[in-house]
Amino acid sequence: KKLCRREMPTILNWDSLSLLLGSPSKKSALKCFSRAFVNRNAPDEMPVVVIAEEFGIAEEQAEELSLVLVHLVKAALYDSSVEPAMAIIDAETRALDPRLRALIEQILSSQLPDWREASVLSRPSLPRFVGSDWRVDVKTESDKVSRMAVPSVLVDLKVQDQPSSTERVPCTRHVEFELSKEALQTMLDGLGRIRDQLGAVAGTK
Repeated sequence: KKLCRREMPTILNWDSLSLLLGSPSKKSALKCFSRAFVNRNAPDEMPVVVIAEEFGIAEEQAEELSLVLVHLVKAALYDSSVEPAMAIIDAETRALDPRLRALIEQILSSQLPDWREASVLSRPSLPRFVGSDWRVDVKTESDKVSRMAVPSVLVDLKVQDQPSSTERVPCTRHVEFELSKEALQTMLDGLGRIRDQLGAVAGTK
């Protein structure tokens, strides 16, 4: 099935939650929430055609339901708790079927730990520092005579990229750069301030 990429509604229709009562099974309702999590940052990629067929509803209704579920999933993830999402439901819906409310709360509670872990793992990560090497270099040739005897330091940083697959060892690469004495001193001053700040933070715990 192809994903529906047409523009999604901008106004949430909270009454669409009642469509979950027509779910063929609890597993189908759970799958709907899972799809909302996967497409939480791109709601227009929700497979509304598939949802419409599974629930026996119109595509427009599937779109409205999908948008509401995405909103609830993001609310639960933002606060790392089911309570804010349920509070939104209580505030936005009138006389919601107790069975439906219990079903939504149960699904959110059971899935939130896995969603949190998956969202953390999917975040972009910076490379990891592995080691460094350096050597002093003295300029022996230059267009300016005054710079011929000026030393500099060549630094080689070894960094490891974040793993993109459990079956592949992340690659290690080298970042090389040159520093003058003045630039090195500026860098060391900055690193010293970072060290002091980290020490202060550690001391407050």
